[in-house]
Amino acid sequence: MNRRQFAKYLARDQHCPCGCLGREETYIPQHRMNRGIGGSKVLDRPANIIVLCSEVNGLIESNADLAQKARAYGWKLQRWQIPEETPIYDRATGEWSILDNDFGRIIQERKAA
Repeated sequence: MNRRQFAKYLARDQHCPCGCLGREETYIPQHRMNRGIGGSKVLDRPANIIVLCSEVNGLIESNADLAQKARAYGWKLQRWQIPEETPIYDRATGEWSILDNDFGRIIQERKAA
């Protein structure tokens, strides 16, 4: 992913959905559904990628409790889930939204998870 592409994700997401603020320099793209080593480029679509801070990104890959929470919030997906149909929860705003493949976000509801 180049800087121009990443800038589109930053413009859409604006912050890490975990609710942390002030870590903008650590933001990285995260595949909601893992590609795996040498995995399919089909999963490199906007609905499958979110911006996370590097700390949360590392923790959802290494901490079982946080990985479970990430799945509940839609930050990580199971193989059977469809990114364009599975909402993500933004703890900073309290909003659930669906991501599309045009770098858009459709707000679903506004209540805590």
